Amino acid sequence: MKIDSKRIVITGTSSGIGRETFLLLKEYKDAKILCVDFNKAEDNEDFQENINIKFHRADISLPESIEDIVRIANDWMGGIDIFFANAGFAYYEEIQKPNWEKIEKIFKTNVFSPFYTLTYLNHSSKNPFLFIVTASAMSHLPIPGYSLYSSTKSAVHSFMNCFRYELKKGNRLMVVYPIATRSKFFDTAGNSVPIPFPSQSSKAVAKSIIHGIKWNRNSVYPSWIFSLMMVVDRFMIFPLKVYQMIEGFKFKKHNRNIKSI
Repeated sequence: MKIDSKRIVITGTSSGIGRETFLLLKEYKDAKILCVDFNKAEDNEDFQENINIKFHRADISLPESIEDIVRIANDWMGGIDIFFANAGFAYYEEIQKPNWEKIEKIFKTNVFSPFYTLTYLNHSSKNPFLFIVTASAMSHLPIPGYSLYSSTKSAVHSFMNCFRYELKKGNRLMVVYPIATRSKFFDTAGNSVPIPFPSQSSKAVAKSIIHGIKWNRNSVYPSWIFSLMMVVDRFMIFPLKVYQMIEGFKFKKHNRNIKSI
């Protein structure tokens, strides 16, 4: 797909993968981008003095907010060619007691929102579109400490693999599976959260996304190391289990440190 002159929506653009992808996309000729984030953008120079860029503050965990985003995009750009559902967050913690509200909060943002957005666009869009969603390597390999987050990304992985066969003719879907990405993501996940190995920069993920758009990929795995790990695990069975055990030891050490403070 050519990116020039495309009408694009990106959620979660204030930092991390969303911001780096936005910075790459805005360099394409006549591309118009609606940037969506829960945080304000008054002081962010990325969104200022550019007639092809518009910022909209929204809580994407609410269905009415998603419908507003689509309406604003249609009014301002005349339609949507690419929708990048990137916004999401994680908890890094030991679940010690049941908390319905906490479970509901992360699932509404990480799961319900991209599900609803894709089905809403598939039903209402008058032109073909590409829907991109950020899943995670944890869709394939859950890591101790990320029980809720891993489960949300596994749900995204399963739903998208099935729903791609229900898309209307011309509509396309691309799922992105980043490994640990060095960004504010881990700052918001908890106190002094250890970054799993291997890790990569947000810019590296963004470059992989752009490459995936251009070459019409269905799936994007930004880390060749993780891709190799999955291949090796198919034949040797145990490598990913060993990896989970190592991360489990790190998780227990982290919990001990937190409790000692």
